Amino acid sequence: MPDDAPGRVFRRSRLVLTALLFVGYAGYYLGRVTVPVALPLIGEAFGYSNAQLGLVLSVYFAVYAASKLVNGFLGDRIGGKAMFFIGLFGSVLMNAVFGFGRELFLFVAVWGVNAYFQTMGWLALMPIMARWYPSRESGRVMGLMSISYQLGDFLARASAAVLIVALGWSGLFWAHAVLLALLGLALYRLIRPEPPPATHPPGPPEPAPPGAARRRSRRRMLRSPAFWILCASYVLLSIIRYTFWGWSVDYLVQAGAGIGAAAATSALFPLLGSAGSIGAGWVSDRLGARRGPVLAVMCAVLTLSIVVFSRLPVAEGPWLAAALGLVGFTLYGPYSLMSGAMVMDFGGKEASASASGIVDGVGAAGAIFAGVGMGYLIDAHGWDGAFGIIVAMAALATVLNALLWRHKPLRTERG
Repeated sequence: MPDDAPGRVFRRSRLVLTALLFVGYAGYYLGRVTVPVALPLIGEAFGYSNAQLGLVLSVYFAVYAASKLVNGFLGDRIGGKAMFFIGLFGSVLMNAVFGFGRELFLFVAVWGVNAYFQTMGWLALMPIMARWYPSRESGRVMGLMSISYQLGDFLARASAAVLIVALGWSGLFWAHAVLLALLGLALYRLIRPEPPPATHPPGPPEPAPPGAARRRSRRRMLRSPAFWILCASYVLLSIIRYTFWGWSVDYLVQAGAGIGAAAATSALFPLLGSAGSIGAGWVSDRLGARRGPVLAVMCAVLTLSIVVFSRLPVAEGPWLAAALGLVGFTLYGPYSLMSGAMVMDFGGKEASASASGIVDGVGAAGAIFAGVGMGYLIDAHGWDGAFGIIVAMAALATVLNALLWRHKPLRTERG
C-alpha cells in the first residue's frame, strides 16, 4: 500500500461523512418549516390573531434556547450519531401529532417539544466536525455545511408550497413527517461517524477530550470579550433571521400574494443565503481565519437590503423576490460564520458543542421576540413598525461586528 494511502482513505471517509451529515441536517427542515408555511391557513381556520400565532413561534424559540444550552454541554460528552437521530425521529413524531391539533394550547405545546428535538441536529455535528477539520479549513467547510440548513429550508418550503395546496395544512404536517422518517431510516444505516481503524493520517480524529481539557477550553472561551460580542451580534441576527423565516409568507399573503406564490417566493431567502454562506466562509479563510471584516461588511449591506425589501410593493414580484434573496445572502453569510466556523474557533475540539449551545442558545432566546413580540408589533404598528425595528437591529449588528475586525480565532492562538 502506498505511504499516502491512509491519508486518502481518511479524506475519502471524511468527505462521505460530511456529505451524509449535510443531507441529514437539511432533512431536519422538513420537520421545522411546516408551522411558518401553515400559519396563514391555521389562523384563518381557527380565527387566531397574529399575536396568538406568534405565541407558537415564541414558545418554540424559548424551548429551543433552553435546550441548546442544556444539550450543548451534553453534546461534548455524547455527541454524534445517537443525538442526531434522537432529534430527527422525535421531530417526526411531533409533526405527525401537530397535524391532529385543533386547539392553540396543543399547537403551542407540541411545537415546543419539537423545538427540543430540533436543537439536537446541529449540536451533534459540532464535535464531529471540529475533530475532522482544522481551523484553516473550518470557514470553508462550515460555510458549505451551513448550506444544509439553507438548502433544506428552501427544499422544505418548496415542497410545502405544493403539499399545502394539495393536502391542506394538516396534510402538510403528515406528509413531511413521512418524508423525514424515510430519510432518517436511510441515513441511519449509512452514517459511520468513526474513521476506518487502519487510517492514521496527519491530524486524525481524536477521542473525546477529558473533562479537565473541556473545562479549560470553556473558561478560556467564556473569558474572551470577543466571544460575548459574537453572542450579542448573533442575538440580533437571529431575530432578523427568524422574523423573515417565520413571517415572510404571512407578510406576502397580507400584502396580496396567493399562499402558493408567497411560499415559493419565501424559498428564495434561504436559497440565496447559501451563496452568502459559501462566500463568507471562503473569504474569511483567505483572510487567515479573520472573520470580523466579513461580518461587518455583510451586515452593512444587510441593513440596506432590508430597507429596499420593505419599500417594494408586492406587484413588483421579480424585484421583491430579488430583494428577499439579497436579504438572505447578506444575512446567512455572517449568521453561518457565527454558528459554524466561529463556534469551532472558540470551542475547538474540546468544547465546540458547548460553544454552539451557548451561541445558538442566546440567539434562540433573542429570537423569541421574532414570534409573539413581532406579532404584537405587526398588529399594533403594522409592517412599517416591524421593519423599522429590524433595520435598527441590523445597523447595531454592523457596529458590533466592526469591533471584531482584528480578532483571530482562539483555536489558532492555541496552535
